[in-house]
Amino acid sequence: MFHIEFIDDEPELQEDGWLGLWGRITLGEYEERFLAPVGYWSRADYERQWLEAARRLLRSADRTGFFTAPYRFWWTMWRDGERVFVHEELITPERYAGPYDGTPPYQIIEDRVTHNDEGEQISEWEISLQDIHAYLNASDST
Repeated sequence: MFHIEFIDDEPELQEDGWLGLWGRITLGEYEERFLAPVGYWSRADYERQWLEAARRLLRSADRTGFFTAPYRFWWTMWRDGERVFVHEELITPERYAGPYDGTPPYQIIEDRVTHNDEGEQISEWEISLQDIHAYLNASDST
């Protein structure tokens, strides 16, 4: 199972003055909530980008990313046949310095690695390409 969605209708004002909208990503049995900043991107911008990212995997792209904070955090995915591997990633300024024009920088998604420089395993989830199809089908019907 794969799903990414907002779970609140209205943004919350955060202590340091920015607005955030609570969302949830589901990867098989795993679920994680996230707080997406709204202002630079709207709810509709996120939802549009998530659909675009999913469609990329069903076309010819072998990798994609789903923003949960524009140009800062995203869930990256790599397609390997019918299998899809997922990591959560921080986008550092060293990896991407702009432009910040609303276009996701898919080109910075590197080849999938399973261990960090210290040899420790990186957190990774596996879903199927069929899960991506189901997400798009469910999204298209709403």
